[in-house]
Amino acid sequence: MFNFSISVHYCILGAMAVLIVQFIDDSKRKPGKRPDYRSSLYYIRGALGLLLAGILGYIYFQDEPIIHNRSIYLHTGASAPLIIRTLKRSLPNTKTKSK
Repeated sequence: MFNFSISVHYCILGAMAVLIVQFIDDSKRKPGKRPDYRSSLYYIRGALGLLLAGILGYIYFQDEPIIHNRSIYLHTGASAPLIIRTLKRSLPNTKTKSK
């Protein structure tokens, strides 16, 4: 069905590693400060993070004929939310005038 390169898979693995580290850090918190693991929003946010990493991996590395250093792919996937957040902040705010 979908034939993605190894770079996209490694980007998704990098995002999964971030989610695992985040889960471990959250489990060390006091019960009142932990996220609600029963909430579907918790899992939707994780799935969206994996999707973002896959999309960035596809955009950055899909057309490359050579497999480069796999750690670059892992780092790109792990930093995907930060990359998207930075791009969002760099866009100028457009304000419309009300009549």
